[in-house]
Amino acid sequence: MPLTGVEIYKLLPKTNCRKCGFPTCLAFAMKLAAGQVEVSACPELSPEARQTLEAALRPTMRLVSIGKGEKRIEIGGETVMFRHEKAFLHPPGILIRIKDASPLEEVRRVVKEVAGYGVERAGINLALNGFAIQNESGSPADFLRLVEMAAETELPLVLISSKPENLKMAAEKIAEFRPALYAATRENKDYMLSLAKDFDCPLVVRSSGNLEELAELAEEAGKAGVEDLILDPGRRSAIHSLLDLTYIRRLAIRRGYRSLGFPVISFPGEGAYSAEEEMILAGQHIIKYSSLIVLDNFLPSLIYPLLILRLNIYTDPQIPPSVEEGVY
Repeated sequence: MPLTGVEIYKLLPKTNCRKCGFPTCLAFAMKLAAGQVEVSACPELSPEARQTLEAALRPTMRLVSIGKGEKRIEIGGETVMFRHEKAFLHPPGILIRIKDASPLEEVRRVVKEVAGYGVERAGINLALNGFAIQNESGSPADFLRLVEMAAETELPLVLISSKPENLKMAAEKIAEFRPALYAATRENKDYMLSLAKDFDCPLVVRSSGNLEELAELAEEAGKAGVEDLILDPGRRSAIHSLLDLTYIRRLAIRRGYRSLGFPVISFPGEGAYSAEEEMILAGQHIIKYSSLIVLDNFLPSLIYPLLILRLNIYTDPQIPPSVEEGVY
C-alpha cells in the first residue's frame, strides 16, 4: 500500500524551511502522497529518508515506452484502481495489426490511412498510435519488408512472430525505433530475453492462460536484467480478458505484487466475431485496464468512439473539461 501523507511527514525533517515551495513539511507530505511533487523537491532530506521514500513511492506498475521522439507512447505507470481515486495517467496505445500474408497493396493502403488518420475534439488531436506487425507467413523477407514499410511512418511498432530468428532480423533493422518484441513464452524465454537485452527493446511475456505462469516469466525476466516488460495473460474471451486485466491491476496496485506490475497488451479481435464486437471489447479494455490494445480492423466510424472513450477515461476527474474561448 502507498504511504499516507502522515507517514511521509514522519520521514521529513520537519523544519518548515519552505525550500520545497510549500509553507510546511506537512503540506509537502500531502502533495507527495498525492503524487503531485517529487521526493527530490526537498533538499533537506537525509540520504536514508530519501532512499526509503523513493522505494516506497515508486509506482507498483512500471512505466514502459515504445518508439522514439514525439510519437513514442508511454504505457503503464498507473497508481490507482479507479480514476476517481486520483486519475489514470497514461492512455492506452491503440495499434492496428497488419500481417505480412496480406496483399502488399492492401497493406500499403492501410499503413497510409492509419498514419494519416486524425480528428480534433476540444482542441485535442486524436489519432491511432502505431502498428503491430505480424509475421503470419513465416517468411523473413516478407516480414522485414512490412516492418520497414511501417517504420517509415515513425509510429511505434510491436513485432509479432512465432520465429524468434525473424524477430532478431527485424530488430536489427529498426532497433533505433525501439519496437516491442512479441513474445517470450516458457519455450523460448532464454532466446527472447537475450534478444530484448541486446537491442534494448520492450518485451512482451505471454502465458498460456495462467497468471502464476505469467508472474514467473516476469520474475525470470527481471532476474535476467530485462525490466521493460509488457504482459499478455493469453486468454481472449470477453469474460476471461476482463477477469485477467482486473486481477493483474488489483494484485499490482492493491497488493503491491511487483511481478505483475507491468502494462498489459490485449487483442480484442481474437475474442470477437465481427468488427463491431471487436470495438465493444476494445472499449471494455480501455476501461478495464489494458495498456496496449491491438485491433484487427481499421474502420474510422468505429475507431472514433474508441478515441473519444479513451479521452474521457484518461482525463483528471477533478479538472472540468474546458476549451479556450473563441469562434470555431
